[in-house]
Amino acid sequence: MESPQAIQERIVREIERAGDSFDQFDFLLSKAAELPEMPEERKIADVLVKDCQSQVWLYLHDIDGRPVIEADSDTLMIRGTIQILKDMFDGQPPQAVVDCDVNYIQRTDLAYAFDSKRVAGQAAIVARIKEFAKGLCA
Repeated sequence: MESPQAIQERIVREIERAGDSFDQFDFLLSKAAELPEMPEERKIADVLVKDCQSQVWLYLHDIDGRPVIEADSDTLMIRGTIQILKDMFDGQPPQAVVDCDVNYIQRTDLAYAFDSKRVAGQAAIVARIKEFAKGLCA
């Protein structure tokens, strides 16, 4: 199984191959289209991620001790980031999730599309996922 860090490296290469910053943003939107939509009845306040400019509903559970992410957002660019995080972390060993330095945005032209509030929101999503994975390590 490819590690979260290796998956991130592959994603960075794919983003960079997309072209300029507009093409890289289009790549992110194409990732958003891969994320299954969450039924409206599951979009409840209890699972909203705080510190996000967008609304992000995040359900975390495990299968055989490995994290599984179910999530949605009301913003396409954040849906794209969620799908990238799913690609990186779904089914991974929990310690690999905890140890992964998520930095694909900063390493690509996507950094131009993410203002400080969006960066903080993505960090809040990653923090929740890592906290869940840390609990699976115990």
